[in-house]
Amino acid sequence: MPRTLPQHGPGLLKINIVFALSLILPLIISFLNPAWRFAQFTPRQLIYGKDLLPFITAFWASPTHTLGHLSRFLQAAVVACFPQALPIHIFAFWVVIALARTLSGFLLCRSVGWTYPWLFSHWALYETSSGIGPALAAYLITYDTWPWTNSRLQKYRSDTMKLLAIIGSCLTLCWLDSAPWTYAMASIASVVLWPVQATNTSSPQYHSYHPVAQDTRRLRTVIQTAVLFLLLILPMHAILATMVSSKISLHMPTSPQGTQPFLEILILSYPRPNDTASPDSLLSQTISSYLPYIDSNTVLSVFTHSTAHVSFTHAKEHFAQTSITFYTDTDVHMDSYSGQHLHVAEAFRWASEKGPSQAEWVMLVEDDFPVCGEWGWRGILGVMNELQRAGKFGGFVGTGGSGLIIHHSLLPILTYIMRVHALQHSPLPPSVRRRPADIIIQDCLWGTDLLCPYNSKEPSLVISSRLVMDHIGGSASTIKGRVYPADRWRCGWRHPFHGFERVDVVPV
Repeated sequence: MPRTLPQHGPGLLKINIVFALSLILPLIISFLNPAWRFAQFTPRQLIYGKDLLPFITAFWASPTHTLGHLSRFLQAAVVACFPQALPIHIFAFWVVIALARTLSGFLLCRSVGWTYPWLFSHWALYETSSGIGPALAAYLITYDTWPWTNSRLQKYRSDTMKLLAIIGSCLTLCWLDSAPWTYAMASIASVVLWPVQATNTSSPQYHSYHPVAQDTRRLRTVIQTAVLFLLLILPMHAILATMVSSKISLHMPTSPQGTQPFLEILILSYPRPNDTASPDSLLSQTISSYLPYIDSNTVLSVFTHSTAHVSFTHAKEHFAQTSITFYTDTDVHMDSYSGQHLHVAEAFRWASEKGPSQAEWVMLVEDDFPVCGEWGWRGILGVMNELQRAGKFGGFVGTGGSGLIIHHSLLPILTYIMRVHALQHSPLPPSVRRRPADIIIQDCLWGTDLLCPYNSKEPSLVISSRLVMDHIGGSASTIKGRVYPADRWRCGWRHPFHGFERVDVVPV
């Protein structure tokens, strides 16, 4: 039986009209002054930032694209046409949807998405939401209600027609908002909250309007509508992803200096246990993975601080006909400990003293971190294109000390900090914690090191959502006795900084 919700008096209709106008007003204000706008909601704000304001003000947050503005006007029109008061119902649905999105974002990114990379989903955490579209979709599905009561339309009304109208409206809002994750949570919330509305509508005051309020057919209809909507969202998500990726043509940017390379891939190599002269050595495999992407804007260098390095010598001979630069640092530093700090310091010194051939950016790579094929290189290109924007000081596409992308202006600063940590008689007070070399670089790119620049207006670090570098040398560490699990920190793993505040993320 078609459901007709109880009609309320004109006073309650004014609530819907005021609510609809309140949804449009932020668009006008943000158009007049873009600085006056609420932030859109993402689960990251609750999980990492402990920020409740976007959760509360999501209805009035301004969209960032034209289709989102069109969706907002459509939402306001639907609300204004409803003969029932909506604000309280819509907000109740939104609370459930936002909490469900937060839970799914936590599970698929920070929890299960970390342990099982195939379950990881960047958009489960980062998809933005504004307006009442998802909550309105959940309301329409749960109450199986028809927002238009024009008598001329009533004669065309049927269960099938109503079902198509509801699903069509929900899909339209989902497409305009480009928020498949949020609308998927809305379809699930509609089923979860059905028992609540069924209990409410079973009270005596509703019996004249709901003679079969407890009929299980109602639940079956809600489930069928929700499932059908959810199944239609999946191909829509794939289509949206394809449309976005097809429009993006990535290439390595050119240096602002014109003739200089934009990126130098600097591979640091040091003898490992059972180091052999073989084309299958860890170093040769790593070099081979980057070699197809070397051009005038991207150069590859291999640096070592060891004069007895068998696989380095073999690789130098094997790749002699390529444009790769091999360099062995033979400087002696009697006042410093021989270790990673000194090795990195000398590599940065060498990279920063190249004069006219110095690259705009330097990506540090350990010799057992090859790029993950074409997919991985596309991720690096995405980060490099983001680094063109002003105020960016570094990128990070790997883990530990690999995949750190550093602007050339930071190399002298990092060289100094590394040398101070390597000195046998360091000027650092005993109370100051000695940081590993990779943490020093990460702190500098974050802007938390006092010697490094800090951008207070926007994130200065750009990362990839997943690791785009493989780790093939976990069982052959340069540190004696250290062994890493072979199945960890591989291609496609969630980036360790994913979700953190003060980072920009490039989805891959």
